[in-house]
Amino acid sequence: MAVRAWQETMKMYGVILAAFLLPADLPADQVQLLKLFRSEFVAITPGKGIFPGSFQMGRGEGGKANEGPAHKVTFDYRFQVARYEVPQDLWEAVMGSNPSRWKGKRNSVEMLSFDEAQEFCRKITQLMRQAKLIKANELIRLPSEAEWEYCARAGTTTVYSFGDDVASLDDYGWHTGNAAGNDPPVGAKKPNAWGLYDVHGYLWEWCLDSAHDSYQGAPVDGSARVKKDSTQRVLRSGSWKDKAEILTSSYRHVLPGSSRDDAVGLRCVLARETK
Repeated sequence: MAVRAWQETMKMYGVILAAFLLPADLPADQVQLLKLFRSEFVAITPGKGIFPGSFQMGRGEGGKANEGPAHKVTFDYRFQVARYEVPQDLWEAVMGSNPSRWKGKRNSVEMLSFDEAQEFCRKITQLMRQAKLIKANELIRLPSEAEWEYCARAGTTTVYSFGDDVASLDDYGWHTGNAAGNDPPVGAKKPNAWGLYDVHGYLWEWCLDSAHDSYQGAPVDGSARVKKDSTQRVLRSGSWKDKAEILTSSYRHVLPGSSRDDAVGLRCVLARETK
């Protein structure tokens, strides 16, 4: 009897302790999704280990006009990048609704504008700070174009992160040649060398940068290039609607920031907040 009473007491204390460990005012299922999201970031440390301090951004010969001139970008800061595009269950937990045309909890969320992607980043930053999953001086945001391409290339200089042979594309990305009849979750294909999934296809991913005709005058420190009054934004990756030549590491797409499409989503970066 004494043993049973002790067990019941410990069970009660376990429930009480669990309640204290849950961040105030956040539902348990939301906290679990936030924890999962936090666990899926890859720490990028330029200049250390497998991460080069600099990389050649863009493409010269064989590329589109807006992919040049190819130029060296050097990072002097660390950041983290999400392994996956943002899934629908996380978006709905943060924003309260799911705009996607193609429903699936772990499918990439789509049908969202640039401003909505920015609002998601602001809201999830607040939630993750409240849940003490990130520091007060850290935030979730969209990547700059330079950060995106650096991470997509994963140390390579080839057309795709896996090489120049388009025959291997089916192993790494969803495109117009293999997406018909598929409704995949995030991470259904092979990742690149740094563990990032769907950087060649599935959905276009919003970046922080405004649209520019070329890289002439572009920053070389990894930061975003933003025109104050621009309504046109850059997207990367290519999508399930696009052909193989669009899904390269350097291809740049431009859409009005107000655009919503079932081939457009987002991938997040975790970084220190800069004033």
